[in-house]
Amino acid sequence: MIEHEQSITYHRVMLGALTREGDTVAEISGVDGEGIEQTQVIRVPAGLPGERVTIAIEAARQRRPGKHRRRWRPGPPRAWITEIHEASPLRRQAPCPVFGTCGGCQLQHMEYEEQLAWKRAIVDQLLREVGGFERPPLLETVACDNPWHYRNHMRFSVNRNGEVGLTARGTHRVLPLACCPIADEQINRALGVISQVPNERPQVLIRCGSSGQMLIQPQPGLEVTEQLAANGLDIRSDTLEERLAGETFRIRPSSFFQTNTAQAEKMVQMVVKGLAPARTVVDAYCGVGTFALVLARHVEKVIAIEESASAIKDAQWNLREVSNVDILKGKVEDVLPTLAEQIDGLVIDPPRAGCQKVVLDALV
Repeated sequence: MIEHEQSITYHRVMLGALTREGDTVAEISGVDGEGIEQTQVIRVPAGLPGERVTIAIEAARQRRPGKHRRRWRPGPPRAWITEIHEASPLRRQAPCPVFGTCGGCQLQHMEYEEQLAWKRAIVDQLLREVGGFERPPLLETVACDNPWHYRNHMRFSVNRNGEVGLTARGTHRVLPLACCPIADEQINRALGVISQVPNERPQVLIRCGSSGQMLIQPQPGLEVTEQLAANGLDIRSDTLEERLAGETFRIRPSSFFQTNTAQAEKMVQMVVKGLAPARTVVDAYCGVGTFALVLARHVEKVIAIEESASAIKDAQWNLREVSNVDILKGKVEDVLPTLAEQIDGLVIDPPRAGCQKVVLDALV
């Protein structure tokens, strides 16, 4: 097997603005093979605007012999900071030892208050550019009480040796982990156990609830389950229960639920405050019925729309004690435009891809 070494060059630069993905940009000037001066814009992770740093740039990978020309696509150059000469006053020490290498987080090195301001500015800009707002109607950002150890759901990759972890940025390489600073402490306790044994590829999913219950998929064997129990973890096989806004929700491994339970409590309170006077409310992309159940206690009727069969099963169980919720199975873009009832309020919590245009058109 012939190894193809990548060319790495070093440059001292001042970092520019943050992209929407959380990278900074650096401009590298040089002369090409024909003697023409060119400027290349490079994305640099784990940097902050205005910092003076030295970066390493690994040239874009070339097509390896034997690779099909039609399938192969060149990737962008890979860059990383090797030395910080002048740090931004917004910089803080990232608590994660693999931050910058791991592809999971982008802003651990930035003061939390500044992260909130940056994210709000992005939403403001998008509403101006895409939505056409001159003065976007943005509320103030609601901060987490604790921005660490909040995730109740983690999906870890497994390498060829059976080690669990998260993938390195821009690669398929797994960084073995025994803990993660954004994962719930229950998940870290479980990770401390399963990181000591070989795991099945390709992934291990861990989900926990404030009830103390936990789901792990694939389900661990008897010996590992006993070790987890010895660490105070209540391992369930099919579903777990989570408490939110005074209600109990049943969740399956494949169903969506808010990954930050404490922040979801605040979100639910805001939704109820904003929609409680309404008579009929639509909960689009309702998932397991989180907003539908809470709103059912305050409005006359809720119409819940969900596409996932797994989530609907959970929603039916979660909504079993309320009679004023109709669950409609289907895509929101198909169902919402067909509703004949007068809608007084709407909750939209779509997946990452966002709403289809037909959904937005139905709201106008």
